[in-house]
Order: sequence, then structure tokens, then C-alpha cells
Amino acid sequence: MTSVRDLVRSVAGAVIGAAAVGFALWFFGLALPFAVAAGALVIAGVIAWSVHTGSAMPLYPVVRTEPRPGTRSEVVQTAWALRSRHGEVPDGGIKRVRAFARRRLGRHGWNLDDPAAAPAIRSAVGDRAWAVLSGSATMRLSDVEHCLDVLESLDKTGDPAS
Repeated sequence: MTSVRDLVRSVAGAVIGAAAVGFALWFFGLALPFAVAAGALVIAGVIAWSVHTGSAMPLYPVVRTEPRPGTRSEVVQTAWALRSRHGEVPDGGIKRVRAFARRRLGRHGWNLDDPAAAPAIRSAVGDRAWAVLSGSATMRLSDVEHCLDVLESLDKTGDPAS
């Protein structure tokens, strides 16, 4: 929000600039009505520019919220994290997949980081998906896609929590 001092300063600058332009045009031979009109155009230009640029601060504070899991921005970031030049998924992509798996497996009462839950998780998701979740080797994109498919279908199969 602009202060009164900033408003007076911009109006005074516009009027002084308009007067200088009008006087200079009149001094160099332009008729007085045309010089006044040119000064009015300068004032109109300053008003248009101030409306275009706006004030530095918004009238109300903008509340920044963290994106919830599964929102569009998280999906886009995950999609970009899964891509590499050589067909292997980088570590950032694997970390995102593991975070998704923690949330999804947590719904069934399994903790991905708990060694006691590892056999139950492995039997529920299969060996290929477990290899992605355990991070034992370099992963191809097809392996990660299979793991995500298995985690998605885990809720549909109705496997009980252990």
C-alpha cells in the first residue's frame, strides 16, 4: 500500500514534468493549446504507468501454504524427478517413490523402515516392487512404474494390515 508521501511525490513529479514539457514546446514555437495538451498527455502517461506497475505491496497479505501430498505440483515434481537421460531413475525420484510408499503402506499399518515389517511388505508388493522400495540396485523407469502400479492397487486388493 502506497503512503501519502509517495502519492504526493508521484503527482508532483507528473505535474512538474508536464509543465516542463508544455513550456518547452511553447518556447520552441508550438501554439499554447497544443503545448497544454502535450502536458496533459504527460500526466495521462504517468497515471497509466502508475496503474500498470501497481503498488509494491498487496492490499492484503498472501498466505503461502505448503502443497498437500498428491496435489498437481507434487505429481509434476515427481514426474520430472523420475526422468533421466539414460533410462535409470535418479536418487531424487527414488526418494519420492519411497515417500509415497511410506504413506500408502502406512494405511495398512506397515512401516517401510521397520525391518520386522519387511517380509509382510515384500509378500504384499512382490519382489520386483520390493527391490525398488529397498533401494538395493539402480532402478529402471519400468521398475519404478511397476512399483507405483502395485502400490496404487494395494488399496484395491483389500490386503489386511498386519
